[in-house]
Amino acid sequence: MPLAIVTGANTGLGFETARGLLSQGFDVVITSRDQARGQLAVELLAQEFPSRSLSTLSLDLAQISSVDNFAKTFSSRFGNWDVLVNNAGAKVLANYSETDSGVEYHFGANAVGHFAITADLLPFRADTARVVSVASIVARFAPSEMGPSGSRGSYSPGASYAASKLSNLLFALELENRMGSDRFSSLAAHPGFARAQPYGPKSTKFFESFLAQSAASGALPIIAAAANADLSGGCYLVPKVLELWGKPKEARIPDVCTDKNLLENWITLEKLSGRDLTV
Repeated sequence: MPLAIVTGANTGLGFETARGLLSQGFDVVITSRDQARGQLAVELLAQEFPSRSLSTLSLDLAQISSVDNFAKTFSSRFGNWDVLVNNAGAKVLANYSETDSGVEYHFGANAVGHFAITADLLPFRADTARVVSVASIVARFAPSEMGPSGSRGSYSPGASYAASKLSNLLFALELENRMGSDRFSSLAAHPGFARAQPYGPKSTKFFESFLAQSAASGALPIIAAAANADLSGGCYLVPKVLELWGKPKEARIPDVCTDKNLLENWITLEKLSGRDLTV
């Protein structure tokens, strides 16, 4: 059976993505910062899919040692992977924070951590493999300057989060530019306005309570990007209605995704991750 790795799949969108891939015949490895919560997710999904192979591995994208050790641990237990879904990461944090390598937390966990994990896992990909990076509709409103946004003295939670999600999108597109072939593809997706773990200001939580679609619906573009072999690399899947709700559709690539920004983002991720992701 094909094997999918879904980062941050112990709850919310990641959990529903894992569930969707299991329903389409994948075996799944769930990653979680909390091993106990990862194991609980495995047990819940195993009740629904008793014939599928389900496992969990510890991964904290904000800790260098956790990121550095992940690929070795994975390869020793599972060998190769077919699909990697880069889903995990920080939500909108009210106060400025950094990863243990000194990178603004949103960018460090959401973007740099996933770049490093992808670079480390590429040698263990199957003959035909796919990477899906989870972006956000707010990537369209990210600061114009590439890289981490914010500092201890000047911090906007929304801007920092948006910068990290734009980086995810740019990474997905540039990975396809560099590695795309009939045996490898890189795609992006975002869930629209979907319920996941509560985060952000009270206003966001208020509107989410009655306007947001379910996590299961939000996961549909991610599942399609991961499992639909007819989709070509470089696609960006989003909810159909205003990119907020509904079934998946292919979106127009935002104007901010210029060749210059693709390259600048890639160089930034290489520098901050300490990885030289060569093709």
